[in-house]
Amino acid sequence: MPAFAKVIEAEVPAIMKAAHIQGAAFGLIVDGRLVYALGFGFADHAGKVAATPRTVFVAASLAKPIAASVAMRLAERGRLDLDRPVADWVSPWPLAASAFDYRRITTRHLLSHTAGTTLGGYQGWLDFKELPTLEQSLAGKTNGRGAVELFAPAGSRFQYSGGGYTLMQLAIERDTGRKYSDLADELVFRPLRMRHSSVAMSPRVLAGAAQGHGENGEPIAMRYYIEQAPSTLTTSVEDFTKWMAADMMPGDNGAAAWLSPEDLRQMHRPAELSTARAPNEAMYGLGHFIERLADGSVAVGHDGRNQAGFRANFLLRPQQRDGIVFFSNSRTGVALDRVLCLWAADAGHGDPAVACKP
Repeated sequence: MPAFAKVIEAEVPAIMKAAHIQGAAFGLIVDGRLVYALGFGFADHAGKVAATPRTVFVAASLAKPIAASVAMRLAERGRLDLDRPVADWVSPWPLAASAFDYRRITTRHLLSHTAGTTLGGYQGWLDFKELPTLEQSLAGKTNGRGAVELFAPAGSRFQYSGGGYTLMQLAIERDTGRKYSDLADELVFRPLRMRHSSVAMSPRVLAGAAQGHGENGEPIAMRYYIEQAPSTLTTSVEDFTKWMAADMMPGDNGAAAWLSPEDLRQMHRPAELSTARAPNEAMYGLGHFIERLADGSVAVGHDGRNQAGFRANFLLRPQQRDGIVFFSNSRTGVALDRVLCLWAADAGHGDPAVACKP
Protein backbone atom coordinates (compact mmCIF):
# COMPACT_ATOMS: atom_id res chain seq x y z
CA MET A 1 0.00 0.00 0.00
CA PRO A 2 1.47 3.41 -0.93
CA ALA A 3 2.44 5.62 1.98
CA PHE A 4 -0.02 8.37 1.02
CA ALA A 5 -2.93 5.94 1.47
CA LYS A 6 -2.50 6.42 5.22
CA VAL A 7 -3.04 10.16 4.76
CA ILE A 8 -6.26 9.51 2.83
CA GLU A 9 -7.58 7.16 5.49
CA ALA A 10 -6.68 9.59 8.27
CA GLU A 11 -8.03 12.75 6.62
CA VAL A 12 -11.11 11.73 4.66
CA PRO A 13 -13.46 10.48 7.41
CA ALA A 14 -12.90 13.62 9.51
CA ILE A 15 -13.41 15.93 6.52
CA MET A 16 -16.58 14.09 5.50
CA LYS A 17 -18.03 14.32 8.99
CA ALA A 18 -17.28 18.04 9.35
CA ALA A 19 -18.57 18.93 5.87
CA HIS A 20 -21.65 16.62 5.87
CA ILE A 21 -20.34 14.68 2.87
CA GLN A 22 -22.45 11.62 2.15
CA GLY A 23 -20.07 9.58 0.03
CA ALA A 24 -16.73 9.63 -1.76
CA ALA A 25 -14.22 7.39 -3.51
CA PHE A 26 -10.46 7.88 -3.96
CA GLY A 27 -7.81 6.37 -6.18
CA LEU A 28 -4.00 6.59 -6.25
CA ILE A 29 -1.80 5.89 -9.26
CA VAL A 30 1.88 4.99 -8.92
CA ASP A 31 4.06 4.24 -11.96
CA GLY A 32 1.07 4.40 -14.25
CA ARG A 33 -1.05 1.87 -12.34
CA LEU A 34 -3.95 2.11 -9.92
CA VAL A 35 -2.40 0.82 -6.69
CA TYR A 36 -4.96 1.99 -4.13
CA ALA A 37 -8.69 2.69 -4.29
CA LEU A 38 -11.21 3.05 -1.49
CA GLY A 39 -14.77 4.23 -0.99
CA PHE A 40 -16.13 6.13 2.01
CA GLY A 41 -19.70 6.65 3.16
CA PHE A 42 -22.71 6.05 0.99
CA ALA A 43 -23.71 6.45 -2.64
CA ASP A 44 -27.46 6.86 -2.13
CA HIS A 45 -29.87 9.20 -0.37
CA ALA A 46 -30.99 6.54 2.09
CA GLY A 47 -27.49 5.71 3.30
CA LYS A 48 -27.80 2.03 2.48
CA VAL A 49 -25.53 1.62 -0.57
CA ALA A 50 -21.82 1.89 0.21
CA ALA A 51 -19.68 4.11 -2.02
CA THR A 52 -16.87 2.09 -3.62
CA PRO A 53 -14.21 2.52 -6.32
CA ARG A 54 -16.76 1.00 -8.72
CA THR A 55 -19.54 3.47 -7.87
CA VAL A 56 -20.51 5.64 -10.83
CA PHE A 57 -20.39 9.34 -9.93
CA VAL A 58 -21.29 12.43 -11.92
CA ALA A 59 -17.90 14.05 -12.60
CA ALA A 60 -19.20 17.27 -14.23
CA SER A 61 -16.31 19.30 -15.72
CA LEU A 62 -13.93 16.36 -15.74
CA ALA A 63 -15.69 15.95 -19.07
CA LYS A 64 -13.36 18.66 -20.43
CA PRO A 65 -10.10 16.68 -20.35
CA ILE A 66 -12.04 13.76 -21.83
CA ALA A 67 -13.18 16.13 -24.60
CA ALA A 68 -9.55 17.06 -25.20
CA SER A 69 -8.76 13.37 -25.64
CA VAL A 70 -11.64 13.02 -28.12
CA ALA A 71 -10.32 15.97 -30.12
CA MET A 72 -6.72 14.73 -30.08
CA ARG A 73 -7.79 11.26 -31.18
CA LEU A 74 -9.79 12.77 -34.06
CA ALA A 75 -6.80 14.92 -35.02
CA GLU A 76 -4.50 11.91 -34.87
CA ARG A 77 -6.77 10.13 -37.36
CA GLY A 78 -6.86 13.14 -39.68
CA ARG A 79 -10.54 13.77 -38.98
CA LEU A 80 -10.07 17.10 -37.21
CA ASP A 81 -7.66 20.01 -37.71
CA LEU A 82 -7.16 21.73 -34.35
CA ASP A 83 -6.06 24.95 -36.08
CA ARG A 84 -8.79 25.21 -38.70
CA PRO A 85 -11.51 27.83 -38.06
CA VAL A 86 -14.57 26.09 -36.63
CA ALA A 87 -16.74 28.43 -38.71
CA ASP A 88 -15.69 26.38 -41.73
CA TRP A 89 -18.15 23.69 -40.68
CA VAL A 90 -20.46 25.54 -38.27
CA SER A 91 -22.75 27.55 -40.52
CA PRO A 92 -24.87 29.50 -39.91
CA TRP A 93 -22.79 30.84 -37.01
CA PRO A 94 -24.74 30.10 -33.81
CA LEU A 95 -23.53 32.98 -31.61
CA ALA A 96 -24.84 36.54 -31.65
CA ALA A 97 -23.03 39.13 -33.74
CA SER A 98 -20.21 40.92 -31.94
CA ALA A 99 -17.28 43.26 -32.55
CA PHE A 100 -14.90 40.29 -32.70
CA ASP A 101 -14.12 38.10 -35.71
CA TYR A 102 -15.57 34.65 -35.01
CA ARG A 103 -13.85 33.30 -38.13
CA ARG A 104 -10.54 33.23 -36.23
CA ILE A 105 -11.76 30.76 -33.59
CA THR A 106 -10.21 27.30 -33.83
CA THR A 107 -10.73 24.07 -31.94
CA ARG A 108 -7.41 24.70 -30.17
CA HIS A 109 -8.77 28.03 -28.89
CA LEU A 110 -11.93 26.35 -27.61
CA LEU A 111 -10.03 23.54 -25.88
CA SER A 112 -7.73 26.02 -24.11
CA HIS A 113 -10.45 28.55 -23.10
CA THR A 114 -8.79 31.22 -25.26
CA ALA A 115 -11.51 31.62 -27.91
CA GLY A 116 -12.99 34.73 -26.30
CA THR A 117 -16.24 32.94 -25.41
CA THR A 118 -18.31 33.41 -22.27
CA LEU A 119 -20.49 31.28 -19.94
CA GLY A 120 -18.43 29.39 -17.40
CA GLY A 121 -20.89 26.64 -16.47
CA TYR A 122 -24.43 25.36 -16.76
CA GLN A 123 -27.49 25.07 -14.55
CA GLY A 124 -28.86 21.86 -16.06
CA TRP A 125 -32.46 20.69 -16.26
CA LEU A 126 -34.51 18.59 -13.87
CA ASP A 127 -36.42 16.93 -16.70
CA PHE A 128 -34.38 15.06 -19.32
CA LYS A 129 -37.16 15.73 -21.83
CA GLU A 130 -36.61 19.50 -21.51
CA LEU A 131 -33.10 19.38 -22.94
CA PRO A 132 -32.57 21.94 -25.71
CA THR A 133 -30.55 21.41 -28.86
CA LEU A 134 -26.93 22.53 -28.88
CA GLU A 135 -27.89 25.47 -31.08
CA GLN A 136 -30.63 26.49 -28.63
CA SER A 137 -28.23 26.20 -25.71
CA LEU A 138 -25.64 28.40 -27.41
CA ALA A 139 -28.38 30.95 -28.17
CA GLY A 140 -29.44 31.15 -24.52
CA LYS A 141 -31.76 28.28 -23.62
CA THR A 142 -29.65 27.40 -20.57
CA ASN A 143 -32.19 27.54 -17.72
CA GLY A 144 -31.14 31.02 -16.69
CA ARG A 145 -27.41 31.07 -17.48
CA GLY A 146 -27.73 33.07 -20.69
CA ALA A 147 -26.24 32.78 -24.15
CA VAL A 148 -22.65 32.19 -25.19
CA GLU A 149 -21.11 35.40 -26.47
CA LEU A 150 -17.76 36.68 -27.74
CA PHE A 151 -16.02 39.13 -25.43
CA ALA A 152 -12.44 39.23 -26.78
CA PRO A 153 -10.42 38.38 -29.90
CA ALA A 154 -9.58 34.70 -30.28
CA GLY A 155 -6.24 33.82 -28.77
CA SER A 156 -5.87 36.98 -26.71
CA ARG A 157 -7.10 36.00 -23.25
CA PHE A 158 -7.85 33.05 -21.02
CA GLN A 159 -11.38 32.81 -19.66
CA TYR A 160 -12.86 29.55 -18.48
CA SER A 161 -15.77 28.85 -20.79
CA GLY A 162 -18.04 25.84 -20.74
CA GLY A 163 -19.82 27.65 -23.56
CA GLY A 164 -16.71 27.33 -25.70
CA TYR A 165 -16.69 23.58 -25.17
CA THR A 166 -20.34 23.43 -26.18
CA LEU A 167 -19.44 25.24 -29.40
CA MET A 168 -16.64 22.71 -29.91
CA GLN A 169 -19.09 19.85 -29.40
CA LEU A 170 -21.35 21.29 -32.09
CA ALA A 171 -18.38 21.76 -34.43
CA ILE A 172 -17.20 18.17 -33.95
CA GLU A 173 -20.69 16.81 -34.58
CA ARG A 174 -21.09 18.95 -37.71
CA ASP A 175 -17.64 18.02 -39.01
CA THR A 176 -17.92 14.26 -38.41
CA GLY A 177 -21.67 13.75 -38.83
CA ARG A 178 -21.57 11.75 -35.58
CA LYS A 179 -23.02 12.21 -32.11
CA TYR A 180 -20.39 13.44 -29.70
CA SER A 181 -21.33 10.79 -27.12
CA ASP A 182 -20.76 8.04 -29.70
CA LEU A 183 -17.35 9.47 -30.56
CA ALA A 184 -16.37 9.54 -26.87
CA ASP A 185 -17.34 5.88 -26.62
CA GLU A 186 -15.45 4.94 -29.78
CA LEU A 187 -12.29 6.98 -29.21
CA VAL A 188 -11.86 6.98 -25.43
CA PHE A 189 -14.06 4.72 -23.34
CA ARG A 190 -13.97 1.53 -25.38
CA PRO A 191 -10.22 1.61 -26.20
CA LEU A 192 -9.43 2.13 -22.50
CA ARG A 193 -12.03 -0.42 -21.35
CA MET A 194 -13.90 2.19 -19.36
CA ARG A 195 -17.06 0.10 -19.35
CA HIS A 196 -18.96 2.22 -16.84
CA SER A 197 -18.18 5.67 -18.27
CA SER A 198 -20.31 7.86 -20.52
CA VAL A 199 -21.04 11.44 -21.49
CA ALA A 200 -24.63 10.69 -22.53
CA MET A 201 -25.97 11.33 -18.99
CA SER A 202 -29.45 9.98 -19.69
CA PRO A 203 -31.78 8.41 -17.10
CA ARG A 204 -30.65 5.00 -18.42
CA VAL A 205 -26.97 5.85 -17.98
CA LEU A 206 -27.61 7.17 -14.47
CA ALA A 207 -29.58 4.16 -13.26
CA GLY A 208 -27.71 2.88 -10.23
CA ALA A 209 -25.32 5.85 -10.10
CA ALA A 210 -24.59 7.82 -6.94
CA GLN A 211 -27.22 10.34 -5.84
CA GLY A 212 -26.37 13.95 -5.03
CA HIS A 213 -26.57 15.86 -1.76
CA GLY A 214 -26.58 19.48 -0.64
CA GLU A 215 -24.79 21.64 1.92
CA ASN A 216 -26.25 19.84 4.94
CA GLY A 217 -26.44 16.37 3.45
CA GLU A 218 -29.98 16.81 2.14
CA PRO A 219 -30.96 14.90 -1.06
CA ILE A 220 -30.79 16.78 -4.36
CA ALA A 221 -32.52 15.73 -7.57
CA MET A 222 -30.41 14.84 -10.61
CA ARG A 223 -29.80 17.44 -13.32
CA TYR A 224 -29.42 16.77 -17.04
CA TYR A 225 -27.33 18.59 -19.64
CA ILE A 226 -27.14 18.66 -23.43
CA GLU A 227 -23.68 20.23 -23.10
CA GLN A 228 -21.74 16.97 -23.00
CA ALA A 229 -18.21 18.14 -23.86
CA PRO A 230 -18.05 20.52 -20.88
CA SER A 231 -20.43 18.99 -18.36
CA THR A 232 -21.62 15.40 -18.42
CA LEU A 233 -18.98 12.80 -17.63
CA THR A 234 -20.19 9.90 -15.49
CA THR A 235 -17.50 7.48 -14.36
CA SER A 236 -15.96 5.58 -11.45
CA VAL A 237 -12.55 5.62 -9.79
CA GLU A 238 -11.71 2.28 -11.39
CA ASP A 239 -12.66 3.61 -14.82
CA PHE A 240 -11.26 7.13 -14.63
CA THR A 241 -7.84 6.01 -13.44
CA LYS A 242 -7.52 4.05 -16.69
CA TRP A 243 -7.84 7.34 -18.55
CA MET A 244 -5.44 9.04 -16.13
CA ALA A 245 -2.82 6.38 -16.85
CA ALA A 246 -3.32 6.93 -20.58
CA ASP A 247 -2.93 10.69 -20.04
CA MET A 248 0.63 10.18 -18.77
CA MET A 249 3.84 9.97 -20.73
CA PRO A 250 4.77 6.43 -21.82
CA GLY A 251 6.63 4.28 -19.30
CA ASP A 252 9.03 1.43 -19.89
CA ASN A 253 6.10 -0.86 -20.65
CA GLY A 254 4.81 1.40 -23.43
CA ALA A 255 1.68 2.40 -21.55
CA ALA A 256 -0.16 5.53 -22.71
CA ALA A 257 0.77 4.79 -26.32
CA TRP A 258 -2.81 5.53 -27.39
CA LEU A 259 -1.65 9.16 -27.89
CA SER A 260 1.81 10.17 -29.01
CA PRO A 261 4.16 11.89 -26.56
CA GLU A 262 3.88 15.07 -28.64
CA ASP A 263 0.08 15.00 -28.45
CA LEU A 264 0.30 14.59 -24.67
CA ARG A 265 2.78 17.47 -24.45
CA GLN A 266 0.35 19.67 -26.38
CA MET A 267 -2.41 18.87 -23.93
CA HIS A 268 -0.21 19.56 -20.89
CA ARG A 269 1.49 22.74 -22.20
CA PRO A 270 0.10 26.22 -21.34
CA ALA A 271 -1.75 27.80 -24.24
CA GLU A 272 -0.02 30.67 -26.00
CA LEU A 273 -1.69 34.08 -25.83
CA SER A 274 -1.27 37.14 -28.03
CA THR A 275 -1.34 39.43 -24.98
CA ALA A 276 0.43 39.35 -21.62
CA ARG A 277 -1.08 37.08 -18.97
CA ALA A 278 -2.71 38.63 -15.94
CA PRO A 279 -0.81 38.20 -12.63
CA ASN A 280 -1.57 34.82 -11.01
CA GLU A 281 -3.73 33.82 -13.98
CA ALA A 282 -4.55 30.13 -14.18
CA MET A 283 -2.39 28.11 -16.57
CA TYR A 284 -4.41 25.91 -18.90
CA GLY A 285 -3.44 23.64 -21.75
CA LEU A 286 -5.88 21.59 -23.82
CA GLY A 287 -8.47 20.40 -21.30
CA HIS A 288 -6.08 20.58 -18.33
CA PHE A 289 -5.19 23.07 -15.63
CA ILE A 290 -1.42 23.15 -15.12
CA GLU A 291 0.59 23.85 -11.98
CA ARG A 292 4.22 23.54 -10.93
CA LEU A 293 4.87 21.80 -7.63
CA ALA A 294 7.50 22.75 -5.05
CA ASP A 295 10.18 20.51 -6.58
CA GLY A 296 9.57 21.88 -10.08
CA SER A 297 7.58 18.89 -11.33
CA VAL A 298 4.49 19.66 -13.40
CA ALA A 299 1.04 18.50 -12.36
CA VAL A 300 -2.07 18.71 -14.51
CA GLY A 301 -5.66 18.19 -13.47
CA HIS A 302 -9.20 19.41 -13.38
CA ASP A 303 -12.02 19.83 -10.91
CA GLY A 304 -15.74 19.45 -11.44
CA ARG A 305 -18.96 20.29 -9.66
CA ASN A 306 -22.60 20.75 -10.62
CA GLN A 307 -26.00 21.80 -9.34
CA ALA A 308 -26.99 18.23 -8.52
CA GLY A 309 -24.56 18.04 -5.61
CA PHE A 310 -21.44 16.41 -7.06
CA ARG A 311 -17.76 17.28 -6.69
CA ALA A 312 -14.74 15.69 -8.39
CA ASN A 313 -11.07 16.50 -8.74
CA PHE A 314 -7.86 14.91 -9.99
CA LEU A 315 -4.17 15.69 -10.29
CA LEU A 316 -1.50 13.75 -12.16
CA ARG A 317 2.15 14.23 -12.97
CA PRO A 318 2.61 13.10 -16.58
CA GLN A 319 6.38 12.61 -16.40
CA GLN A 320 6.43 10.86 -13.01
CA ARG A 321 3.34 8.80 -13.91
CA ASP A 322 1.56 9.22 -10.60
CA GLY A 323 -1.71 10.83 -9.59
CA ILE A 324 -4.77 11.04 -7.37
CA VAL A 325 -8.51 11.37 -8.00
CA PHE A 326 -11.65 11.60 -5.93
CA PHE A 327 -15.36 11.73 -6.61
CA SER A 328 -18.03 12.85 -4.14
CA ASN A 329 -21.81 12.95 -4.21
CA SER A 330 -22.06 16.03 -1.98
CA ARG A 331 -21.89 19.72 -2.83
CA THR A 332 -19.56 20.15 0.15
CA GLY A 333 -17.20 17.60 -1.35
CA VAL A 334 -15.03 20.61 -2.23
CA ALA A 335 -13.59 20.17 1.29
CA LEU A 336 -11.89 17.01 0.01
CA ASP A 337 -9.70 19.19 -2.22
CA ARG A 338 -7.47 19.42 0.85
CA VAL A 339 -6.43 15.81 0.30
CA LEU A 340 -5.27 16.62 -3.24
CA CYS A 341 -3.32 19.57 -1.85
CA LEU A 342 -1.63 17.25 0.65
CA TRP A 343 -0.82 14.79 -2.14
CA ALA A 344 0.70 17.57 -4.27
CA ALA A 345 2.81 18.73 -1.32
CA ASP A 346 3.96 15.18 -0.65
CA ALA A 347 4.68 14.38 -4.31
CA GLY A 348 6.46 17.69 -4.89
CA HIS A 349 8.40 17.66 -1.61
CA GLY A 350 6.67 20.80 -0.42
CA ASP A 351 5.54 21.92 3.02
CA PRO A 352 1.91 20.85 3.59
CA ALA A 353 1.60 23.21 6.57
CA VAL A 354 2.23 26.13 4.22
CA ALA A 355 0.54 24.86 1.05
CA CYS A 356 -2.54 23.29 2.65
CA LYS A 357 -3.63 25.51 5.51
CA PRO A 358 -7.01 24.36 6.94
